[in-house]
Amino acid sequence: MTTLRNSRETRQNHRPWQQWTLLAVLVLVAANAVFGGIGLIRNGMGMPDDWLASTPFDSWRLPGVALLVVVALPQLWAAVVVWRGRAHAPTTGLLVGLVLITWIVAQLLILGRTFFLQPVIAFLGLVEAILGVAWSRERGAHTP
Repeated sequence: MTTLRNSRETRQNHRPWQQWTLLAVLVLVAANAVFGGIGLIRNGMGMPDDWLASTPFDSWRLPGVALLVVVALPQLWAAVVVWRGRAHAPTTGLLVGLVLITWIVAQLLILGRTFFLQPVIAFLGLVEAILGVAWSRERGAHTP
């Protein structure tokens, strides 16, 4: 009976590599988005104001708020969902990864400029989406 209970506890405490890796990427992206969002709000982080010429913004404050709302909050929320191992966690990882990629595409379209972090962040969004799908398959769940 003890062996059966220990086996069950081991399975319940086992977190697949996809979950841990997804959690790490979510936390990394969220931390960078919080840092970047606050930095943009406070002082523009040294970003050239002329980059805003083709945008509806006259300062970096609103883009900083958007970074916090569109990227940081969903990434933090997804990290909590993934940490808790909720049934919808793999799908959440997939969706926030796609949102992150969309965010970068929107930046490129609005700014008309590239910054060295954009391909890195887009790649991390792709990694999140792939990990969400891989974890879902591991669980035997269906993804949208």
